[in-house]
Amino acid sequence: MLSRVAAQLYWLSRYLERAENMARILEVGQSFALVSTSDTSRADPETVKEPLVITDTLAAFEATGRPMRSDQVAQFLAWDPDHPSSIFNCIQSCRENARSVRGALTVEMWECINDTWLELVARKKKNKGANHAVDSSFFEWIKQRSHLFRGVTFATIQRDQPYNFIRLGTYLERADNTARILSVKTRVEQAEGKDMVDDYYRLGAVLRSVSALEAYRDTYRDSIDADRVSELLIFNARVPRSLLFCLDETAYILDQLPQQTGREARKRCSHLLTHLRFGTLQEVYERGLETYLEAFVQENIHLAEAVQKDYLEMLA
Repeated sequence: MLSRVAAQLYWLSRYLERAENMARILEVGQSFALVSTSDTSRADPETVKEPLVITDTLAAFEATGRPMRSDQVAQFLAWDPDHPSSIFNCIQSCRENARSVRGALTVEMWECINDTWLELVARKKKNKGANHAVDSSFFEWIKQRSHLFRGVTFATIQRDQPYNFIRLGTYLERADNTARILSVKTRVEQAEGKDMVDDYYRLGAVLRSVSALEAYRDTYRDSIDADRVSELLIFNARVPRSLLFCLDETAYILDQLPQQTGREARKRCSHLLTHLRFGTLQEVYERGLETYLEAFVQENIHLAEAVQKDYLEMLA
């Protein structure tokens, strides 16, 4: 398989997953701002900043000169044409990659991505002013389109290398998102001097942002507890957005790819996976939860760089 084709399949899935993750972050951020105060323009500054800190775009937002308000943060992360990871630009990049490798996709997969892009453009034209829709219905639509593409992919494409590279991009992007959300929520709580155990709404926001609230209730059947939230999202192998689940899937996919290459990627993945499979929450807390998660994010970035070097930059 050509490395160029593999790279475009890998990145189209990463961009789509990133758009969905951005919608999740913004949706939960807005809902929590409403819980904190009925006037979102007077929301707590740290709460307003959370989506920017999670996505590591605080400096980029401040450079735009926009006021630090929830609506402006949402506009920046959803629609800003100069922000490479805005929802709009992610969907555009996903579609451009898909168009370049249409021969590696099924008709249904291409139509799903193309229809998503066309409707997004239509939504933008409908709101011709500076502000575009950034409400819960928009975020829900983005999530549904991402779910639809994954469902269509699962139902129509052969289980060979294109399928594996699409899934690989999804799980590497998803693991990064989960770790960032959990890390930043912890950091904010520490900065505010609050106890996460008693902060039901923030913990609920963490779980909702990764679609794990029902999984938490099914697993623990008790009130939301900070330790259990961390345990669920780090070590639970059955939760689709937990760190262990994502790395399990990544390791499996790497085993399906050509074994004569990818040594560095498989080594880094095995290292991360070993710590997740055999680690404990006590060990995490001894190191510091924030420190542990930030180290995971960096290791996951190095893993993605190894995948890029081992598989996606090779000569055909």
